[in-house]
Amino acid sequence: MHQILFRVPLVNLPLYGYGLMLFLAFACCLWLSVRIARREGIPTEKFPDLVMWLFLFGILGARATFVVRYWHQFADFWQVFHIMDGGLIFYGSLPGALIGYGIFYWRHLRQHHVSHWKMADVVAPCLALGLCLGRVGCLLNGCCYGNVACADCPRISFPLPSAPSGDMVKRGHQAPAGFLADGAATVAAVEPRSPAAEAGLAPGDVIVAIGPPHQQKEVHSGRELGGALAAWPRGENAVAIDVRAEGGSVRALPPFVPRGLGLHPTQIYESISMVLLLFLLLSYYPFKKRDGSVMVLFMLGYGLHRFLNEMLRTDTEIVALGLTFSQNISLILLAAAAVLAVAVWRRPPIVPGDSPLQSEIATAR
Repeated sequence: MHQILFRVPLVNLPLYGYGLMLFLAFACCLWLSVRIARREGIPTEKFPDLVMWLFLFGILGARATFVVRYWHQFADFWQVFHIMDGGLIFYGSLPGALIGYGIFYWRHLRQHHVSHWKMADVVAPCLALGLCLGRVGCLLNGCCYGNVACADCPRISFPLPSAPSGDMVKRGHQAPAGFLADGAATVAAVEPRSPAAEAGLAPGDVIVAIGPPHQQKEVHSGRELGGALAAWPRGENAVAIDVRAEGGSVRALPPFVPRGLGLHPTQIYESISMVLLLFLLLSYYPFKKRDGSVMVLFMLGYGLHRFLNEMLRTDTEIVALGLTFSQNISLILLAAAAVLAVAVWRRPPIVPGDSPLQSEIATAR
């Protein structure tokens, strides 16, 4: 997890990993959509503007859905706009993007008589690509995490200033930084073979200062110690501690990065699934018989993946039918895909001459 990749010299401006991946998703989706549309004979002059509208309205829809669903997590109204902290729900981006597409089509694309079905097939692979890169952003940000993984399962650990570690602490599965302290900030227990133990922290040590390296703050009680850990600076993973042994002098421990429990890497699973789905969509695209079928395939693939991947996550709550919010939406998406498949099947087949890409396939045969 790297919430802050680096800071721009001179101005000390942080470059957030989550924001960088959103930018890459936008740029890559724009490139892919133009490439597919050009091969389909769709005018591409307005595509940069269209992708911008879809992206912005999609982000607004995804953020609005997250805010409504998790309003209780926001300390104040202005935190709603802290999008670089994470907090986007993909299923919310779909209605947002549809609204953006409707407005843009009415204003700019009507005169070109562009088929909605063809546009849907152009967008489908871009959605898979955007989700792949977006989940990498989630991994860098430390959100959309999985539950505790079994010993033989692939797993990933997150550092101290992250939602996964904080959640595991609240559930009582782990200590905040590999140790427990009492009300006097005296260390009561240290996790064996943890980075804290390797740094030399031992039971009986009194913590007198804690914080990121060169930013320690003095603490005089367990309450101040807990407050310092809870308000950890974003992007700082290392912990520096000054301790005083019983009857001894103050000594500084070497900085260490706390290691959390191994969790299911659900972000990585989704990125891999979306890469596979992207290849499937692009491979199927030249052989489609009817416009709209590529979008149907995307909806089926993503709906199934998301339903299964949600089983491994622990940051989502049960809302209805014993399922999470996203699992319920996945069922709706699968049902919508079935309805759309019937509508696509009832459409006339593509005539090879109507599509440059289909003409290439027919000529090759």
